[in-house]
Amino acid sequence: MNDALSSWRLEPAFDRALVTGGGSGLGRAVALSLAEAGVEVTVMGRRQEPLEETVRLAASLPGAMHAAPGSVREEEDVDRVFSACEARGGPVPMLVHAAAGAFLSRAERISAGGFRAVVDVGLSGAFLTLRRWATALIDAGQPGVAVSVGSALGSREVPGAAHSSAAKAGLEALIRSLAVEWGRFGLRVNVVAPGAVSTEGADEGMWSDPVIRRRVEAAIPMQRFGTQEEVVATTAFLVSRQASYLTGATLVVDGGWGLRDWAFFAPGDGSGPAAD
Repeated sequence: MNDALSSWRLEPAFDRALVTGGGSGLGRAVALSLAEAGVEVTVMGRRQEPLEETVRLAASLPGAMHAAPGSVREEEDVDRVFSACEARGGPVPMLVHAAAGAFLSRAERISAGGFRAVVDVGLSGAFLTLRRWATALIDAGQPGVAVSVGSALGSREVPGAAHSSAAKAGLEALIRSLAVEWGRFGLRVNVVAPGAVSTEGADEGMWSDPVIRRRVEAAIPMQRFGTQEEVVATTAFLVSRQASYLTGATLVVDGGWGLRDWAFFAPGDGSGPAAD
């Protein structure tokens, strides 16, 4: 066995982080993974109770965990949370924006409010969070790394999720632009793009329809849904020292789903959400 490979392990690039959407799902899993590696983590989310549960789950881990209620859709909330983090130790060098929202619906059935809500969290919220994160680091002359959670389907057509695909496509474009603008300041920004992943929240929401779930699973070349741990591992790589020369990239974790001709359903085939 190659000794260099056998001793190789991921090391977080910094010892402090903010994770949005940290009260559940991927955000919580990433936050706990970082705390397990000794990183001091602040979890941000709209509801206090789930955040406190994340803090309780991290009680025995090496890294400290703090709860910070707030919405990434509100600039004042974002500023307040970052200011509290900075009061504990200066600008936050590591950011994972995992806050997101989505639901399946044919485009003609998506309300203006529903479209706006998904885009506000997935794209506008990402911008507000990334801008506030970067500004403090640039002013202090310090480096940093950020990862935003996108979608494996963000770069293609997605009948049934027009609002989410628009937000995720915009997110990838945003990240590429920020990588060019902020690279000279020592800031790295990337996207982790999960495909069909089984989590408690997704299984009760996106994947609760057994017909849709079976159809998606059949479309994945690896013939299974991904696990939360597989996405966390990719996110951990992006915020690690080992990824120090990676910026403006989108790492897709989808079992090959994006290689197929369709995602949830084909237009006009009489299937999928709200097909009646």
